[in-house]
Amino acid sequence: MLGKLLLMAVLGVVALFVYENGRTIDESHVREHYRQQLEALRNFDEECICAGIADEYSLRMVERGASGATSTTLDGAQSCEMSRKSLRFAQQLSTQTGGLLTIEADYDLKSIRIAPDGRSAVVEATSTAKVGDTLVSRVRGREQLSRSFWRVRSHGGEARVWSYGG
Repeated sequence: MLGKLLLMAVLGVVALFVYENGRTIDESHVREHYRQQLEALRNFDEECICAGIADEYSLRMVERGASGATSTTLDGAQSCEMSRKSLRFAQQLSTQTGGLLTIEADYDLKSIRIAPDGRSAVVEATSTAKVGDTLVSRVRGREQLSRSFWRVRSHGGEARVWSYGG
């Protein structure tokens, strides 16, 4: 009986340790998340992009283009649908041109601030999209990330988008 009680206590401590370890986020998790998101973009993987969106996601976005500036707030479903449409367009462009024209995305992480409790991170980044040598958009934004059950999730944030070329 004492052996079973001791075993249960050890399993409880291990379970608590594993649970807590799966909820903390550090810089390596953030960098890996961005690497995976970039790979998903390049592979037109809609599901991977949308899987990283938290339930309470909210993105405040200001877009500037040829027709002026517009301001929008997107929830997770809206952001996912926008990403799906963009990926379908990029995939269609690549397919129809036999891969000659593709939208190349890249990012530059400007800063990563981990909360003192290690439960969240605020990331400031700039991303670009190009077709060949032509810049078609630039996004500067701030995003809040967290980690739960070993998966990084985006809670949204703020983005300023510049669209070029009509």
